[in-house]
Amino acid sequence: MQVLAIDSATPVAGVALLDNGILIREEFSNYKKNHSETLMPMVDQVLHETDRKLQDITALAVTIGPGSFTGLRIGLALVKGLALAARIPVVGISTLEVLAHNICESNALICPLLDARKNEVYCGFYTSESGGGPRRLLKDAACSPQEFIEKALEVTEKNGLQTITLLGEGFYPYAEAFGQGLGEKMRLAGAHLMLPRASALADLAVKRVIQGDFDNPLGLKPYYIRLSEAEYRLGRGEL
Repeated sequence: MQVLAIDSATPVAGVALLDNGILIREEFSNYKKNHSETLMPMVDQVLHETDRKLQDITALAVTIGPGSFTGLRIGLALVKGLALAARIPVVGISTLEVLAHNICESNALICPLLDARKNEVYCGFYTSESGGGPRRLLKDAACSPQEFIEKALEVTEKNGLQTITLLGEGFYPYAEAFGQGLGEKMRLAGAHLMLPRASALADLAVKRVIQGDFDNPLGLKPYYIRLSEAEYRLGRGEL
């Protein structure tokens, strides 16, 4: 079983190939380049350097959000095109769940964070069980840093957890607020675990591929959590 994972939900662009549970190749970039310019060349490079063709792939995996509206559309458009052209099934997975999967078998509350702009973060609340991957405790949300702190402390107490591990680029703009609000309970993931990895996406997709739990590529849509700026303005009658 070969899973090709493609992630462009955040400023990170990532492509990974998992072959029967073994990571064969991963491309990762967190530098200032447009996903529309880099993503397809990364796919080509991963396939070429592993002597694979698109027809060899068992399933495609893609992050569906939350994240950058433009980045999500680019990734989904690419995956849909590949899936329809080569008749490959698709698995779509939450960006926050992919981030949470960077932390395994931990007794902490795992909180992936993405910068949602407008003084908000996209946030998730997970635990990690042995061999089971992330387990969601609350619905993914968009909220202010202070609201996130209050929710994280509440969930920690309710579930008898002692620490809160933060990861994701949404941490950096509000690092001081998180440090003050969470205090000694806060832990920060290492630099190599802070950002979404296509390899984590591929690993999460494996279970669904085995179960035959695929998404309809034509109906697969970005999971924005909140309205886009255009939708918000349209609702207010500004467009």
